[in-house]
Amino acid sequence: MAALSASDVGVAGADQLILRAAVSAYLGRYRGQTRLHTESDLQVFLRWCTDQDLDPLAAVRADIERYVRWLQDVRRYQPSTSPAGCRSWLGSTGSA
Repeated sequence: MAALSASDVGVAGADQLILRAAVSAYLGRYRGQTRLHTESDLQVFLRWCTDQDLDPLAAVRADIERYVRWLQDVRRYQPSTSPAGCRSWLGSTGSA
């Protein structure tokens, strides 16, 4: 799987560096298959943010809830298969 790039998600300038650092830090705690799956889930989220014209680092709980609904309605994920990372994203927004 290709590494995530901040430029791939429509973020410009210094924000690219911040997003790249945040992605690296988030993924850095995972290894092996867990890292691959988490990176894939994160890539889907970052693409969704681009489609929504949303800065992923400015996402709040309501944005994450919309994302989870999108996963269920459009991508046909079952609630039990929505990315487990969503729970940690909600916790890291300070809005959980």
